[in-house]
Parts: sequence; C-alpha cells; structure tokens
Amino acid sequence: MKIIINTTTLSGTGVTQVAVSFINECIDFPENYYHVFLSKTVARELHINQFPNNFCFYYFDSHPLYGIKGFAIRKQLHEMENKINPDIVFTVFGPACWTPTSKHVCGFANSYYVYPDSPFFDVISKIDYLRINIMKFAHKFFLKRNGKYFICETEDMTERLHKYLEISRSEVFTVSNTYNNYFVNFKLLDNKSILPPRTNNEFRFITLASFEVHKNLTILNKVIPTLISKYPELNVRFVLTIDHQMYENAFSIDAKSRIINLGRVDVKKCPQLYHECDALFLPTLIESFSANYPEAMIMERPILTSNYSFAKSICRDAAMYFDPRNPEAVVETIVEIVQNIELRRNLVLKGKKRVLDFGDAKTRASRYLEVLKIIHFNKIR
Repeated sequence: MKIIINTTTLSGTGVTQVAVSFINECIDFPENYYHVFLSKTVARELHINQFPNNFCFYYFDSHPLYGIKGFAIRKQLHEMENKINPDIVFTVFGPACWTPTSKHVCGFANSYYVYPDSPFFDVISKIDYLRINIMKFAHKFFLKRNGKYFICETEDMTERLHKYLEISRSEVFTVSNTYNNYFVNFKLLDNKSILPPRTNNEFRFITLASFEVHKNLTILNKVIPTLISKYPELNVRFVLTIDHQMYENAFSIDAKSRIINLGRVDVKKCPQLYHECDALFLPTLIESFSANYPEAMIMERPILTSNYSFAKSICRDAAMYFDPRNPEAVVETIVEIVQNIELRRNLVLKGKKRVLDFGDAKTRASRYLEVLKIIHFNKIR
C-alpha cells in the first residue's frame, strides 16, 4: 500500500509518542510506501535520516485549522495528496481539519466528547466547560466531514464514538494503546536509584502524570491526612512527577509530608521508577487510554484506579477500583492493598495475563496497518 501518515494536528505529549512509535515501527513493514506529513512536534522526535527509501517526509510548520496560515496548510495538504495519489490516508489522531479525496482513517482519543457524564465536568470552571463544548461542536463537525473510518484505543471508546457521531459500528475500529518499548528493554540500574532510600516499612505508590485537572491529584490533600489519622502505623508514600511550582502551590503541608515529587521525568526512566515503587495509584476522572495501566502490568505492579468504564475496559480484573471523589473510599482501598500481600500477588498475575492482549509497540503498528489494509481492500467487517 501507498500510505500517507498524517500527524499535522499533533502537539501533545501522549499523542506525539504514539505517532512517533508507530512511524518508527513501520520500518519493520517494508511492503508499504510511507509518506509522512509531520507537525513540528513530531518532527523533533524522529531521526529522519535513519529511515529507509520507502519513507518520504514532508514538514508542515503550522496547524491546518488556524487562521490564514491554516488555509494555506490545507491547500498544501490537498496538493501533496494529489501528487502522491495514496491508497489510503491515516490521520493518527484527529480531527484532520482537511478532507482527503482518498480513503481516510482517523484516530480518535478525546475522552471529553464521549464521556459527558464524567465527574470531571463537575470540577472544572464554567469558562473551561464552555471552551470544551465549543471545541466539541467544532471537532464533531470536522470529524464527520473529514473522514469515514475511525480508530479508538478501547472498545468502550469505540462503542461511544459510533453513537456520538451517529455512524455505523462497522466504521469504527479498536487498536489498543500500549506501553513504550523502554519497558520491553528495561534493565535495572546498578546502585543508581532515582528515589531516596526507603524508610522503615515504606510502601510507595507511583503516579506518572502531569498536573491536569482530570488527573484529580489534589485528592491527596484529603487522602493523606485521613491515612495519617486513621492508620498512623502505615508508612505510605506517594511518588508524583509534576511541575515543582504547581506542586508547591497545589498541595498542603500535611500532604507533602507523604509525597515525593520528582518533577517531569524522562520516559526512559519510567520503568526504573515502577521498579522502585510498589503499586500504581491513578485517581483520574476521565481518560481515553492511560499507558500507565499496561506499564504497571508489564512491570508487575498492582493497580489502584478509578471505578469508571474507561478504566475497567482496560484493566478488567487486574485492578482495584475506588470512587475517586470519595477520600474515605480511596483510603480504604489503599489500606487493603498495603496490608494484603496475597491480593497484590493476584492482581499482578492477572495484570501479566491482561497485558498480553495489548501487545507491544510493534503489535500496535501491525494492528493499525491491518485496519488500513481492510479498508483499502474493502474488506469491511
């Protein structure tokens, strides 16, 4: 197949990592020709000179939607598509903001639009709520106008998207996100721990997340004092990776007494961090997919997370669930996992089994390409 891989709309960290990983893995599928449309963010992460001759790269210095420059970018995209004449266009995450004349597959990962019942909307400001709904209206228009086929990261998202866009279920596919290849190639650092030495009987929860409202990290301002008050005998610490200034402003003195904040951590160091901690703690209110889940599974760490469908569709029976809005419920789940070794072992075993369903980065790339092949040859299920 002759494939256009379109990344011109991407700037966020998570979506960029997925796109870069997919493009790199395509090297192992030499039967195709790849024409890659690069955003500035994606271009910075790729070593273009290391790709074989079946790859061509095209740099776009602006988003295809915004202002007069956006009009020029869309015109350029159309001209490049006409020149390349691809079998199919794959926008890794949309909306694409332009409408290819070729068959077009668009990735979708915006949980805000398909989880309107999320408690996330109860905690954001009225201005943010209005902004999200304006973008929701615009993006829905572009999603339906720009493409016919879509790929989501979970079955739960797939079911919700086809209802949200009012399209056939056969036009929406599922290709799971997964862990980074750094987790596959992890080797323990010799006497080079990232975290400080443990204190007596210390149990560590890792939360690898930026300080976003939907991550709900400030629940620790209530969880930690409750833990200290009700269970003073437990030595529990929470490891965070958020901006230092945000950390100083957002957390109480009591909460900070049980938090180790590292600031932003390079993805290469993340496997080592899981190794130095005992369990994953993710009190998030809304997600499309969190790579933390398969990361914890492959690193053999039990998972504590929110009792919502997006989490359950990923973790299934390989996690303990709690109401992330209820500090008392969070504390009781934490205590149960800390005190019950057998429970932790069972969750780890279930996680090791569940993570096989996600596959690695190469598996994800293969699944993406298989969807493109199915659509190209009209083998729609």
